[in-house]
Amino acid sequence: MSALLFILIFLTLSFGGEKVHSVVLDNGVRLIIKQTHGKGIVAGVIFIKSGVHGESKKGITNLITTLLTKGTKKYSSYDIASAFEDYGGSISANTTDDYVEIAFATKVEGLQRGLEVIRSMLYEPAFNEEDISREKTNIISAIRSKRERGYELAMEHLRTLTFKGTDYEVSPLGKEEDIKSITKDDLINRWKDLLKGGSVVVSIVGDIQPEKVETMIKPLFLEMPIGAFDIGKKDVYIQTSQLQKVKRPGAQTTLLCAFNAPKIEDKDYYSFKVLVSALGNGMTSKLFKELREKKGYAYATYAYYPTRLLSPRMFAYVGTSPEKSQSALEDLIKVVQSSELTQEDVKLAKSKLVGDFLLDHQTRLKQAWYLGFYEIMGLGWKMDELYPEKVESVSYQEVLEVQKKYLDKHQCVVVEP
Repeated sequence: MSALLFILIFLTLSFGGEKVHSVVLDNGVRLIIKQTHGKGIVAGVIFIKSGVHGESKKGITNLITTLLTKGTKKYSSYDIASAFEDYGGSISANTTDDYVEIAFATKVEGLQRGLEVIRSMLYEPAFNEEDISREKTNIISAIRSKRERGYELAMEHLRTLTFKGTDYEVSPLGKEEDIKSITKDDLINRWKDLLKGGSVVVSIVGDIQPEKVETMIKPLFLEMPIGAFDIGKKDVYIQTSQLQKVKRPGAQTTLLCAFNAPKIEDKDYYSFKVLVSALGNGMTSKLFKELREKKGYAYATYAYYPTRLLSPRMFAYVGTSPEKSQSALEDLIKVVQSSELTQEDVKLAKSKLVGDFLLDHQTRLKQAWYLGFYEIMGLGWKMDELYPEKVESVSYQEVLEVQKKYLDKHQCVVVEP
């Protein structure tokens, strides 16, 4: 335990404590810059609040981010990659449920070149017809491939069940029929709708003075128009327990359940984080001890609580043999809803949460990601500093209360042979 404590203290000192510089530009873009001291590395993440929200064709945003690194009107895909890889870095673009992220890492001396490439990606993407056709084919293949895996198929059906009527009903990959119908004009119009200053957070962490970074990046992001993309505010919650069974060939049964959870701005958010850690995080969790060690249902079982802007859920999973599926499902729900947590369970759950959080801050890219993530999700970048304290302040009684408050209803999908 003392060795673990030393590691956590070391990591805290190595990524925390530096002053964070933040500024809001005239068009609403929020810049967050933290200086570090090392070997000349700088990393950043550009967050654009959007994700799957408001898509007229499901999967269009993911297709856009897939194409951003494939070429612009000025740079080829090779040029884009080499602008970062020549310095030992990288660049990527990705779509999640609630935002688009463009992440990059480079050396300080390569930052100006990298920013020139990013500017072209943002304001002059090529969206070449050949690239569009190829990436649409790749995405459709990815959608079909996911259905071959029990967990992915279960999540596809559970999304439809638990997020019915919301934008989360379909994953960022989208629907096959929508992907096929997306045109270049669709991509151009969607990207124009998303790229507005009030929806953008830029987080940069590196071995460079904040004032110098601000001077370099301000002109790039001031080109964005004023305004913000509207994601809406529609929340749905589980009102009655439901079970859906899905047939597929195979030797294993996949059980995946959704439960209500608090929103990110709710006072119960941190208590619920601790609860989920106690229920399903690692080999000391209740699900692991009850479903694997005592009952022998499966090798893997866990619970997780993804942070979303709307319709929050906790998910619990176990894979088992078909003959054990009914009892495994009953026990999974029972463990989640009525496990008798001890004070030691809660203490250990908090330690794991904080430890995982600190260990995940080892790179500048992840440090930049966390600062921007909390800002784009509405908690503010300072939550990156406050999170361990928030978790540690959760009481044993608060954890017991949120278990009773949120987990009485469930929606489950069983994928079975």
